[in-house]
Amino acid sequence: MLPEMNLGLPRSRVLLAAGTLVVAFAVRVALSWLHATPNYFPDEYLYAALGRSFGSFDGATIRGGAAHFPALLEPLLAASVWHIGSVETAYRLVQIVHAAAFTLAAIPVYSIARRVGAGGKAALAVAAGALLIPGALYAGFVLAEPVAYPLALAAVAAGIAALERPRLRTQWLFLACAALATFARLQLAVLPLCFALAVVAIGLREHELRRLAREQRLPLAAAALAVLGALVGVTLRGLGYYSGASNLHFDVVSIGKNLTVLFYGAGWAIVPGAALGIGLCLVRPRSRAEAAFGLLAASFGAALLLEAAVWGDSSLVQERYLFYVLPLAGVAFCVQAARGWPLPRVQALLAAGLLLLSVRVPLSAWAQPGSDDHSPFLLAVERLQLWFGTSTGDLVVAAVAALLSVAAALGPWRPRIALPALLGASIVAAAASLACVTALDHSNSVRLLHRYLPAERSWVDAADVGHATLVEAAGNRPTDGEEQLFWNRSLRRVAVLPGGSPPDRLAAANVSIDSHGVLHDRGRTLRGPLVVDGYASTAEFRDARLVASAPRDRLVLPQGVARLRLYIIGRSTDGLLVSSRGAILFWTDRPGVLVVRVSGGDLHVGDKAIKGSRVLRLPVCNPGRFVTPFQATLDRFTNGRPAGGSMSLPRFVPGSCQG
Repeated sequence: MLPEMNLGLPRSRVLLAAGTLVVAFAVRVALSWLHATPNYFPDEYLYAALGRSFGSFDGATIRGGAAHFPALLEPLLAASVWHIGSVETAYRLVQIVHAAAFTLAAIPVYSIARRVGAGGKAALAVAAGALLIPGALYAGFVLAEPVAYPLALAAVAAGIAALERPRLRTQWLFLACAALATFARLQLAVLPLCFALAVVAIGLREHELRRLAREQRLPLAAAALAVLGALVGVTLRGLGYYSGASNLHFDVVSIGKNLTVLFYGAGWAIVPGAALGIGLCLVRPRSRAEAAFGLLAASFGAALLLEAAVWGDSSLVQERYLFYVLPLAGVAFCVQAARGWPLPRVQALLAAGLLLLSVRVPLSAWAQPGSDDHSPFLLAVERLQLWFGTSTGDLVVAAVAALLSVAAALGPWRPRIALPALLGASIVAAAASLACVTALDHSNSVRLLHRYLPAERSWVDAADVGHATLVEAAGNRPTDGEEQLFWNRSLRRVAVLPGGSPPDRLAAANVSIDSHGVLHDRGRTLRGPLVVDGYASTAEFRDARLVASAPRDRLVLPQGVARLRLYIIGRSTDGLLVSSRGAILFWTDRPGVLVVRVSGGDLHVGDKAIKGSRVLRLPVCNPGRFVTPFQATLDRFTNGRPAGGSMSLPRFVPGSCQG
């Protein structure tokens, strides 16, 4: 429990609230476990790998390379857990830890609501709503959000207490929460700046700026240090993984998109009242606590929106980076309700604007695979579209938004039922979104589990062959590589063949292939067990034993150095040609003929045009590397990917090189 924050509950209600939190935690764990396997890459692998590294006392390193990642709180907290039992056990335990951390967010939200004058029942409802927002999906992910979310809200709660009555304890509490929140998510470094802005605004309003600045010199100094540290980090590129922060841009449209999705994520019905509540706290606060809440909530929300517009991918909705402010909207709604709904006509006008927004801005263009990756609410809309069709799904969302808009407009004229009705409707709407996105995430994670992993997810570890290297071939899928790296602790390195790409921005070796097929990494030969990617290319090694396999990957153990025998770019392990341009590369010590059967589609192998099925005899007259290109017309979809014909695994017949 946060000091200096009177929760205003008798002992019996404290016990009831604690029991409710335990139930909420249990439900959150059950929902988290529906996230069957990580699918939010590279982030989920990044945090897991850092946690394992800290647990092994290797510091911030991943795959033998330094990981310059400044937001390390979650990996440090989970470090010991990652080494308990199997990867499956550790993964579930981390989800339990995250569920517990996320559930604790209800405490600072309740505290904020009570401090600014909300009734006990309304405060409890807002606290419950804080656990049912669409962003609660992230509580089951291996991300920093489950840890950062309660810390950010605790910092706001402590900041309000410190602004209301400047005391050293509450100031230190605010700084501690803000620092920990920043250590979890670097974007939350704006919290001290928001506090400093609130100090200036309150000081000017009360005509006591100099005195208030003296009283708040500790957090003001911290804010100045935060600004200085950010400037130094950007200038010296000391932000590591966030080094791109110096590349600034600004997109006004993205602010509108993000705000619209936030309105939906908040439950829609409370948005007009919440906007009025913030405005009243800023313009006509009844107390310093209200002024502090209004200033912190408004500046915090604006800062996060600005960060998303300046540094985020403006083509995507960045709800993941903004959902921290959603519980504050519920508190603001309760503030204006506690005042007796003072501006009913203004609220009706705002509700009419929301109604127009829901009608004129369909979400189908935003709720598309690849475009909604950072927005749980848009993923929920995508789930609706899969159930009912795109147009019907959009119509359902628009119809619900229209009904909630009308209810928000009429609410002030029915004050006795407006608070529970609108707040309850918003919570139900948000919870329904959470249910939809949880269903979508569950189906996606199960699909990826079956697509990339065998029954034994830690199949490389189970083979017990020691530290292995993931070999990424041309046309590789980053998700496949990340799944293998996440579930197998023994995968310690990544090697990328020519034409391939690393699964992430972390340590990876771009290997070269000499004339004998030997793989070299900066002058050193590659050795040891290899997990070979076969999504869109086929790689066969000479003198290597097959140890185990996954749907699209194979674990091979070369005898001595890793030496390629065959590398077919554009042919998957099941024989499909999945690239319009590819090549057959073969290494041999003697002449002969390479025999291969091709079939289906419109193919060109070397200078030969092929239709239908045909056996090709490709002469290999010189020792060393043999190369022949091919082209395929991708005219169909097979197993969820474009394909154009098939190719057997070539067979080499030594002897004469006559075709």
